[in-house]
Amino acid sequence: MRCSGWFSKLERPGFTHMEWFWYIVAALGAGVGTGLAGLSAATVMVPILIVLCPSFSGEAGAYQATAIALASDILGSAVTTYTYAKHKNIDLRRGWIMLVCILAMCTVGSYVAYLAGNVVLGNFTLFLTFFIGIRFLVKPDTSRETQTAKGEKLDWKGVAISLFFGLTIGFGTGFVGTGGGMMMLVVFTAFLGMELKTAVGTSTFIMTFTALIASVSHILIYPAILLEKRDVMLLCITVATAASLVSARFANRVNNRVVGLVTGAVLTLLGGSMLLLRFWPQIAALVAA
Repeated sequence: MRCSGWFSKLERPGFTHMEWFWYIVAALGAGVGTGLAGLSAATVMVPILIVLCPSFSGEAGAYQATAIALASDILGSAVTTYTYAKHKNIDLRRGWIMLVCILAMCTVGSYVAYLAGNVVLGNFTLFLTFFIGIRFLVKPDTSRETQTAKGEKLDWKGVAISLFFGLTIGFGTGFVGTGGGMMMLVVFTAFLGMELKTAVGTSTFIMTFTALIASVSHILIYPAILLEKRDVMLLCITVATAASLVSARFANRVNNRVVGLVTGAVLTLLGGSMLLLRFWPQIAALVAA
């Protein structure tokens, strides 16, 4: 006898019980990354979906995965922003140029992503996840020694940096299906002098809007996502949002080094595992030779 209600979806063709487990794992990891370090959901979610879930292995699989990750970023980033704002860890005066540039470019990136195809998006995201993890392990605290006072006005150099990286990150937001959180974090801390938690709060504020625009763009370009993956999207949004809220509260109670080390360990392990699974046939053939 079939189960009634929402769980009956588990029996549909192409959706196995194990896949739903990986959807939950992906959403949990995405939410934790957003709350801890302002990472976009795609950093964690996309590699898991395209490697471990057969329903995302088709021609448009990576594109669908990025759309779901972007949708999950919207509320996840919003609740993270609220938590960091309560602790006064947001500086929009130094981040508004990045916000405008990123919003302007993310739709363009979404369209180019659709043309690029599954292989380019999938492999790029796997390597990105692994190397971001290594970067956090090597340098857990991205803050520079001389930090800028919160709310201080940008000088000409800061404006130029914001314009360049804002346009670049905006395109990447739409193309790779990320909210741009990791890149914004590096720019805010290493180039604009923000303290780590302020940089996370500011980047998640921007991600709330970029994820919304890029998600809508993905869905408008490929509307079948709503028909084919509606239930997966709702599950990922719910789980990622809850995980973001919990991890953001944790991050605001511990020091920057702890946050960086935890994030780096998770991403390195995840990225390395996904790369191993993805390229196992090639690795096995190389070893055998």
